Amino acid sequence: MISPTPPAILIRDLHYAYPPPLHGGAPVSVLRGVNLAIGTGEFVAVLGRVGAGKSTLCMALNGLVPHATGGIFRGAVTVLGRNTKAHAIADLAQSAGLVFQDPEMQLTQMRVEDELAFGPENLGVPSGEIEERVTWALDAVGLAGYRDRSPLHLSGGEKQRVAIAAMLAMRPQVLALDEPTANLDPAGKAAIFNLLARLARERQITIVLATQELERVARYVQRVVVLHDGVIALDDTPATVFAQAPLLREWGIGAPQLAELASLLTKQTDRTYRFLRMGEAYAQLRGELKSMAEPGGFADHLAPSPVPQISMSGQSESNSRPQLAFEQVSFNYPDGTAALRDVSLAVAAGEFIALLGANGSGKTTFAKHLNGLLKPTRGCVRVNSRDTRLARVAELARMVGYVFQNPDHQIFAATVEEEIAFGLRLQGLSQAEMAERVNWALAAFALTLSHDLPPALLGWGQRRQVAMAAVLATRPQALVLDEPTGGLDARSRDALMAAVTTFNRSGGTVILITHNMRLVAEYASRAVVMAGGQVVFDAAPRALFERREILVRAKLAAPAVVRLSQRLAPFGLKAGILSCAEFAAAWQRLAEPQGGVDGC
Repeated sequence: MISPTPPAILIRDLHYAYPPPLHGGAPVSVLRGVNLAIGTGEFVAVLGRVGAGKSTLCMALNGLVPHATGGIFRGAVTVLGRNTKAHAIADLAQSAGLVFQDPEMQLTQMRVEDELAFGPENLGVPSGEIEERVTWALDAVGLAGYRDRSPLHLSGGEKQRVAIAAMLAMRPQVLALDEPTANLDPAGKAAIFNLLARLARERQITIVLATQELERVARYVQRVVVLHDGVIALDDTPATVFAQAPLLREWGIGAPQLAELASLLTKQTDRTYRFLRMGEAYAQLRGELKSMAEPGGFADHLAPSPVPQISMSGQSESNSRPQLAFEQVSFNYPDGTAALRDVSLAVAAGEFIALLGANGSGKTTFAKHLNGLLKPTRGCVRVNSRDTRLARVAELARMVGYVFQNPDHQIFAATVEEEIAFGLRLQGLSQAEMAERVNWALAAFALTLSHDLPPALLGWGQRRQVAMAAVLATRPQALVLDEPTGGLDARSRDALMAAVTTFNRSGGTVILITHNMRLVAEYASRAVVMAGGQVVFDAAPRALFERREILVRAKLAAPAVVRLSQRLAPFGLKAGILSCAEFAAAWQRLAEPQGGVDGC
């Protein structure tokens, strides 16, 4: 699909292979003949599996590939008329910006304001204009009050916003972003996508976004490019690309939830469903509900869901002796920030809890109390009745496994295999038991072929998988996951959640910190919502999705299929549906009351 506007980006027959990761090894081929033209002011999303080459393509736009990476580079990349291979990175940086997937890779200053000013200062921008740019960029990403904060003390999502703002302050004409919203809450994701769409539309900035945020892509971008097997396999509008949901699923990329629902309904009925956005789905399905022969048929065929007890106190009554317990816990950081305020929460063994809330609400601080990385300023945290203030971190780690939001905060070994084996060695396992667990973890997370590679050479999503594999291999009693699926494609996400589900079904306790509300709907049995360092909601996900005021306060949003079922409820569709499978099964029972449900 060639853009009708003059190309700001022109890529011709691009082949690229990274240098051999091991001495004497072969180069790692990533791109195998990419051709792409992107016009001025276009907003283009680049999709693909983990390792498909999305990050490589982004780095090629500002010359990091090949100037900083080396490797084998053939073909041509022209950005704003400049051949990137013939120009230095510093020259290209004045007009082509790049926001990395890991914000900590590009945050260098001690104050947020200084971070944003650093780039324009190096370009020789007058001080008055720098102040104007800093003010605008901070306001654009919703961090107007963060000038004097240290980036080191911000949440993962807030760091992502700072990184985006710092690049916006450079005023690039071309902006490439690599998974820039992976750690943001739903409201934050929407704000950034709105901003990018506005920059493309009003300022004619060319936006190239590598992302797994399929729901947002469907709503905001003009064009979708899919990388598969090193080439561009699809290039068209979101509606046309996502209409091929079965193919995208086969490739492991996935599709937005409503596109998946349309595909599933089409497969299970004799009708064709094609919708991508909420309005389209609502219009088509509402029309069919109205024409159904049986008035209120859904109510006859879908049993009502039990309404769970809502506990605003945050106390679990499922076990008189909880495995994990917070007892009136408050915590203040050294700079005076009050991150937790009188939190009480009890977790029984074997529960699957989704810990939710806006960026900066206290979720990660809460989680770090469970394995002793942080100790309460006031109150008490107990793990198996053991006061964490009296226990060593190593002791607690045997009971509570923790997967960090940033995998680089816990990966350090020379190879993937050694990383997984490290915790097992500390447990004193036999060589045979260690080998069995390492091989299981490698296979469970599709890391077998990378077993002898340094983790640092893997992509961000793969490093997440390594961190997860290393923790699960130790077989802790409880597992804390801090945004484990950010940047993962659909197949990798499903594999990770399958491993987590197996752990939970075997009796392990799971606390999942996430902004992916589909995961909450499809996996969690209990949703705990935090706001301002306090627990403001504690009940089943079905109950949460009915509490709009809580969702708004915590900057959350129900999954698309949940919202669709709620909108269709007045026309006979029962609310309380949590997944595409539930929706499709209920819809088929309504359409064919005497028939069975195939494939659900």
